[in-house]
Amino acid sequence: MDIEKEQVGDAHVVTAHGRLDGIYSTAFANEVGALISGTHPKILIDFTDIDHVTSAGLRAVLILVKKAKASGGVFALCGVNEQVREILDTSGFDAMFSIYPGRAEGIAALKA
Repeated sequence: MDIEKEQVGDAHVVTAHGRLDGIYSTAFANEVGALISGTHPKILIDFTDIDHVTSAGLRAVLILVKKAKASGGVFALCGVNEQVREILDTSGFDAMFSIYPGRAEGIAALKA
């Protein structure tokens, strides 16, 4: 898994590539978790290039959501494909954070 991080205004935008599974979930949670600091962090994860998420990947996302909310922050996803969206919907995770169709919509929502 490759992870790219960039600052867009006061939001951190993370683009992940590959699979979010047991092999990569801890590294993903650690790298993104390091961005969740201070008060009211804004995190947007671009899942456009994530083709598969396992239960370990869901756990990593849950850890990040909880950390962001504990800091009074905002956590959102964008670019989630149909297969991954179904996993998020079935697990109930879609009710925990916003999911935007694309990166531009996600960034705009975080700026609001």
